[in-house]
Amino acid sequence: MRFESRTRGGCALPVILGLTVAGCSPFDGPQTGSQTNWLRSCQIDVQCEPGLQCLCGACTLPCSKEQSCAALDGTSCVAAHQVGAIAQCGGNEPSSTGFCLPLCEREACPHGTACVAGVCSPLPMPTASVTVDTSTRFQTLIGFGAAVGYTNSEIIQHPRNVALLRAMFDDAGLDVLRLQNRHEYSAAEDLAATREIIDRAEQGLGRRPLVLLTSWSPPADLKANGDTSCAGSPDTCTLVKLDSGGFDYAGFADWWRASLEAYADEGITPDYIGIQNNPNWTPGASDSKEACRFLPAEGTTTVSVNGANVEVEYPGFTEALDAVIQRLAGLASIPKIMAPETTGIKSVADYVPRIGMSNVDAIAHHLYGTDLDALSVDDFEANAMLAVQYERPILQTEMESDGLGTAVFMHYALAAESASAYLQNDFVSRSASLTENPAALIDLTAEDFALQAPYFTMRHFAHDTDPGWVRVAASSEDADLLSSAWLSPDEDALTLVLVNAGLTEIDASIEFEQKPPTNSEVTRTAFEGVEQGAALGELPAERVVRVPGHSIVTVAMRGD
Repeated sequence: MRFESRTRGGCALPVILGLTVAGCSPFDGPQTGSQTNWLRSCQIDVQCEPGLQCLCGACTLPCSKEQSCAALDGTSCVAAHQVGAIAQCGGNEPSSTGFCLPLCEREACPHGTACVAGVCSPLPMPTASVTVDTSTRFQTLIGFGAAVGYTNSEIIQHPRNVALLRAMFDDAGLDVLRLQNRHEYSAAEDLAATREIIDRAEQGLGRRPLVLLTSWSPPADLKANGDTSCAGSPDTCTLVKLDSGGFDYAGFADWWRASLEAYADEGITPDYIGIQNNPNWTPGASDSKEACRFLPAEGTTTVSVNGANVEVEYPGFTEALDAVIQRLAGLASIPKIMAPETTGIKSVADYVPRIGMSNVDAIAHHLYGTDLDALSVDDFEANAMLAVQYERPILQTEMESDGLGTAVFMHYALAAESASAYLQNDFVSRSASLTENPAALIDLTAEDFALQAPYFTMRHFAHDTDPGWVRVAASSEDADLLSSAWLSPDEDALTLVLVNAGLTEIDASIEFEQKPPTNSEVTRTAFEGVEQGAALGELPAERVVRVPGHSIVTVAMRGD
C-alpha cells in the first residue's frame, strides 16, 4: 500500500524573491479562543497575521512570561531553553527569551500542526521526499560498536562506572566491543576488567555483545625492531626473522594461540579475531605507534628510510594467517577470522584476492584516508562487489570523525558498501590524556564523563536496530539527504535514519511502499546546535519531518 502526503489548506504557494510564501491571503488579526489559524509555517513576518512575528519558522509572539501570551488564547510561553522551543528552532536555542505556542499531548494538536517535543508546531511544506520499500532487501546487520583498546581498567575503576557502562551499552544500544590483544605486553590488558565490561554489557543489552579481538602489534620479541611501537622505521616495523632466515610465522601463531587460551581462562571468547591491525601501514617518524607491516603475500617492496629508497623484504599476511589458523586447531572455541583490517577502503582489494578467503569469515577494513569533501561512492561500491563475489559480510572496524563526519561515513559504509558492522575507534577517551579527543564517543575525566557528538550519531543508528535486522531500500530526492532503513526479522519494526549532509534545512515527506508499523518515535541531533538525541514525539500523520542542515534524524516505528 502506498501512502501519499496531504497538502494542508488547499492554497497556491506564490514565490516572492525566491522564497516560498506559506500563506494565501491577508489576515484581519490573530484569532483567539480555540482557533489557531494564525499558527502557520513561515519564513518572513509578512507571511503572518498582522501583529505576529515569524519566529523559528512559526507565526507567533515572543514572550518572557505567561502573560505575554494572553492575546493568543490556549498558548503558553515556551522558554528558549525548553526542548520544544529548541526543536521549533531546528535544534538551536531561539534568540528571543521564548515564544507563544500551544502545549500538546500526542494527537492533541489542531489541524495543520503537529505535536513536536511537547508543543504544537505548524507543519512545513515538504521540500523533498524519502521513499521506503521494505520489499527490496540488502545485508543483515551484525552490529554497531567501538573499541576499548587501552581504557578497560579505567572504565571499571571509574567512580561513575555504573552510569558510564549504562551509557555505553543500555542507553546507546551499541552491541559490538573491539578489544586490543596485548597478551605478553609489558602493559598487558586487564582481562578481569575486560570480562566485567562484557558481563555488564550483556546485562544491559539482554544479550552478549559481539566481541572482536585484534592485534595492534605482536610482542616486542616478535618484532624486527624489538619494540611493539614504530616511528619512522618502515624497514624494521615488521615480523622478526629466524636465524634460518625465514620470518617467524610459527612464533606469531603460537602467540595467538596463547593469547586466546589466556582470554578463555578469564571467560572471554572472541567471536572474531583480526591477526594484525593496519597491515599495510607504518607510522611516521613523529608518530610513534604500535604497528607491524605485512604484504598481502611474502615479498619485497620499496620504502623510504631516512630519505633514501630501500628495497625491504616483508612477511606475507597470507602466510601468517595460514600459520595462525593451523595453530588454533583444537581450541575449545575457535573464533571466526576477519581480514585484512587495512587502514583504508581502497587497499582491501590488494589483500582479499591473495589471502585465501576460504579461511576468512568477514572482510574487514578501516576508513582512514577517506576524504569527506571528495568522497568516492565508487570505492564503497567496489568493496560491496567483493563481498558479493566472496559471499562474506563487510565489517568497518575502525574509524574516527566528528558527529557529522561519523554520520556520513556510516551512511556510505552501510548503504553503498553494504557493511554489516560499523565501529568507531575510541569508546571512551583516556582521562589522563593531555589533548581532547572529540572523535571518542564518550569523554572521560577523573570524576565524570560527557557524551560527545559521535556518541549521538551512533545511537541514532544503533538504539532502534539490533543484530539480525535487514537493510531495506530507502531513497531520497535530495542528494544532501542521506537515507537508510532497517527492518526487524519479524517485520514488525522499521527504523529510518536521515542524515542532512548539507547546510540547508530539508523538510522531508516520508512515503512507504508498504504499510509501516503504527507506533513511531522521532529523535534528532543538530550537530551545530544544542539538540542531542532529542525525543520529538510521534511521526505526524502527514509524515513530514524537519531535518536541519548538518543534522541526523531517526524515525523508529513499531507494531502494536
